[in-house]
Amino acid sequence: MTVSTDTQSIHKLTIGVMLQGLRNMARIMDKAKAEAPAKGLKTEALLDSRLFPDMFNLLQQIQYVCYLSADFARHFTSEPPPRVGYDEASWEELRNSLEVAAAYLGSISPATVASRASALVPTFMDDSKGMKAIDYAASVIVPDFHFHMVVAYGLLRNNGIGLGKSDFLGPLPSVEMPPGKSGHCTRSSRRWSALLGLQPGEELV
Repeated sequence: MTVSTDTQSIHKLTIGVMLQGLRNMARIMDKAKAEAPAKGLKTEALLDSRLFPDMFNLLQQIQYVCYLSADFARHFTSEPPPRVGYDEASWEELRNSLEVAAAYLGSISPATVASRASALVPTFMDDSKGMKAIDYAASVIVPDFHFHMVVAYGLLRNNGIGLGKSDFLGPLPSVEMPPGKSGHCTRSSRRWSALLGLQPGEELV
């Protein structure tokens, strides 16, 4: 059965974008763990770092990345969500929760998301309040998910981990444009490469 473009789009911009984020955060954690010893950093100490005393630490930021995605996805399946974002206390446990959450989101079909997009769902902040699933995703879940992703990225970068925008964005499904169809870039390729943390001659993969 062919899935319509609209059906695919609703899934891609909700479940799909968070699934990509979970995978990107897993790669970021792997990179941080690999670099930490050479920089004199301990992963457990990194987990306790925070931008400001009244903000969540790195552990809690990534816990929310796991929790928000799984809690939203549960509205599109009869399978209960995994317990992620609650009890993790170590780097390995947190890294595993990213994998578990990603597997859960990966089981959600585009057709199911589209069919339930207008369903009323409770908010995680106050389950006595509800929103249409699509509005909840656009107004709360996806922005909040990326808020915690950005803070986690910033904490690791601030601690000296060599991350770039390409780590945050992850692999891009780009293709070569047909001749005469590429238009004009608003920023030079050199500036874009610098923003993505690429070295001269390095390809974005």
